[in-house]
Amino acid sequence: MARKLISIEALNFRSTPDTSSLANRIDILHLGQSVTEIGPATKSGWVEIAVEIDGITKQGVVKAEINELLTLREPVSNSREALVVEAIKEWLRFEQGQAKDHIDPYFRFVGEMWKAIGKDHLDGQDENPWSAAAISFMVRNAGKSFQKYNNFKFSGRHSDYMHDSIKKQKVADINAPFWGFRLFQKKPEIGDIVGKWREEQSDFDDAEVGRNFSSHCDIIVSIHPDFVLTIGGNVKHSVSISRYAKTPNGYIDDENENNIILMVNKV
Repeated sequence: MARKLISIEALNFRSTPDTSSLANRIDILHLGQSVTEIGPATKSGWVEIAVEIDGITKQGVVKAEINELLTLREPVSNSREALVVEAIKEWLRFEQGQAKDHIDPYFRFVGEMWKAIGKDHLDGQDENPWSAAAISFMVRNAGKSFQKYNNFKFSGRHSDYMHDSIKKQKVADINAPFWGFRLFQKKPEIGDIVGKWREEQSDFDDAEVGRNFSSHCDIIVSIHPDFVLTIGGNVKHSVSISRYAKTPNGYIDDENENNIILMVNKV
């Protein structure tokens, strides 16, 4: 038996290996949910698992692959998983991206994110983009388990911590939680942060010199052959999942996107 994590957005957990009906569905498992893999099921292409639901351990089966994507993954390092846990926690708090930031109580959750970086007067009912505050909030909460995350450049602007990660990478600062690299320099891993420009075209060089520019970042929470899944704030006015395409060589694609930086997790 081995601990595994759900690697796709949602996965039907069934009592029998049969997709012809929903009558055998026990529950819907979510991205990042922890399960125990027992072994192959009686039917090829299925895996027998155990999972705790509402305090009760239940046993059943899931498909091993859906649309050629593996549904379960191995855990990575505890420090990387700590950040993923915090990102998924916020995604679940915002009803898996369905809750909107201007509605009660969700605008108050946005207010918590702003308050954590010293901006007590902001919340989800104003017009201020809160995506950087969300990333800062997730990293800060991961810092409760791993002290090194507390060295993050917490900010309401993504460009601030993009610049800081590049600066720390240049001097090989071993105390920094992230080192910033150009997209072709490092392949993405779970727990890294990917960044892009918004509105005005910018690039890695702008981040390197510390220019303030409109931007966005997301935390990588799952990796597949052709894309990565990320979680970020103020995505469709919620905390939502996004996909970033990968090149055939496994790097984050910058051809048709605004992607400019991979902040590699060094915790």
